[in-house]
Amino acid sequence: MEELNYWQRLARRRVSRRTLIGASATTALGGAAAMIVGCGGGGNGGTTGPSATPHQTASAPVAGGSITMGRPVTVLGIDPHIDLTGLDLDTYLYPYLYSWQPAAEKPIYNNLALEQETPDPNNLIFIFNLRQGVKNSPWTDTHVHGAGEEITSADCKASFIRRGTSISAPDKRFPRKIGKDQAAMEQAIETPDPYTFRFTMAEPFVPAIREMANPTWAIVSEKVINDTLGHGLSQVAYGAGPFMMQDFNGNERVVMQKNPNYFIKDRPYLNGITDVVITDNSSLLSAFKQGQHDICGAILTLDDYKDFSNNPDYNTATAPNLFYPVVHIKVIRAPFDDIKVREALDISINRDDIINIISGGQGQYNGPIQWAQTKWALPQDELRSFYQYQPDKARQLLSDAGYPNGFHTTMKLPKITGVSFIADIASLLKDQWSQVGITVDLQEVELGTFIGSVLLPGNFDLSFFPNLPYDEPDRPLSFYSSLGVTGAGNWTNYSNPDLDKLINLQATQFNEDERKATILAAQRMILNEHGPQLTLTGDYSYTASWYYVHSPFRIDKDPATDSNPNGVDLWTEKV
Repeated sequence: MEELNYWQRLARRRVSRRTLIGASATTALGGAAAMIVGCGGGGNGGTTGPSATPHQTASAPVAGGSITMGRPVTVLGIDPHIDLTGLDLDTYLYPYLYSWQPAAEKPIYNNLALEQETPDPNNLIFIFNLRQGVKNSPWTDTHVHGAGEEITSADCKASFIRRGTSISAPDKRFPRKIGKDQAAMEQAIETPDPYTFRFTMAEPFVPAIREMANPTWAIVSEKVINDTLGHGLSQVAYGAGPFMMQDFNGNERVVMQKNPNYFIKDRPYLNGITDVVITDNSSLLSAFKQGQHDICGAILTLDDYKDFSNNPDYNTATAPNLFYPVVHIKVIRAPFDDIKVREALDISINRDDIINIISGGQGQYNGPIQWAQTKWALPQDELRSFYQYQPDKARQLLSDAGYPNGFHTTMKLPKITGVSFIADIASLLKDQWSQVGITVDLQEVELGTFIGSVLLPGNFDLSFFPNLPYDEPDRPLSFYSSLGVTGAGNWTNYSNPDLDKLINLQATQFNEDERKATILAAQRMILNEHGPQLTLTGDYSYTASWYYVHSPFRIDKDPATDSNPNGVDLWTEKV
């Protein structure tokens, strides 16, 4: 019997708690800078604290008031199609086709799209029926057109083309399935009427349905896009999300206010949300404890989490973290073009030390796909057997490769004030490698420059960077594809035709068991290459808020099928 549409089948699947917790680890409280540092996620916060509490909390949502969140990282920009440091803010400011249930792996049609159809058996055609009455917020900038106007299929088309063709867009694997350039995308995307958005892909792509719920796929008014092409949207926002930008200063604070035009009646509950940037983690934590912030933006340790969990003044939650730090290797440059050298680097890393020293003893090994993606990741016993710490063998491999006295190199990493653990891990790696004769100079580069001038153009020998957390296996695998995450080339210059075949195959396999077998085979091939990425370890996310903050979302549970978009139902008793 021919199986049902893939997405219909996924919607019927029962999900184990283990898978649910792992898959939803990026939907964290407040979303403070989590798209960069992985300390939380781009969603809303937890609502359930200790079972015993002396507080008489409200039994029903209260409209009004505002929420203040802490944030450890400067917001470099808020253009959803280009910038990465403000992606969590974008979900408040712009509409999306739909929201996403990570564990159930299915859309929640609570936003612009009322439903989605995939009428052809090869899942190439996507048709979205759009909601009427989704209107832009009433901005006052007279040079930007479209204030208060309805979002239509034309806006969806303009947004897809802009997102899919932007030079600095973070991932182009999906849009390149629609069209390899702007002209091809123009032809493939149709707008039969204002409320029907349709496109046809050139080939099947299983992750497509997940990708469209990614924060980078915001729907921006076509008029706004046309009016702002000259200066962009990095410092301003003109959207139809539940909130509108009031004041943007990415180094200090971001203030958003309620969108009076929002399509859900009497929503959002809050009058405003303020993100306060404090790049010193201890000061950020102190501000939360003193009641200056309603939602904690500090990167919490296990001890912090335990302290908050034992205090009824706070709501807390924890879940495995999809964030994963990796070492990128320029595999075409000596000495890293020799697999013996790459293996020596790999086996001289003591991953247990990273867990014990950096993560407080709480963590697991990551393979090419991070451990929190429990359905797709390699088993822990297999990873721990493979990634054994073997410094003596590493020295021998270096000698066999012609480096009996080791060698000297440089590793570049982003300088992110307020996120010390990135530099901490890099320093630990430097120390471990020195013990086998590999001398590594660490070169910190300002984050924006690191992304634009180091990572994307491949301007490094070694680089250390935390890959963005994501709950679809195609994304981490794409780093190993010859075409990379951009679909235009791999910044490590790694190429393996046999691996490319497996990565491309899994992206077309709608049978889940077949896809899983392919993904596991691809990861086992990657392990034996010892690059172009050396994956390390993953730990846990911890979140906290004051007891009077309420939200339908928390990091250890999938969003409900009847939930509203991000921030809409967030409310506070302190009105």
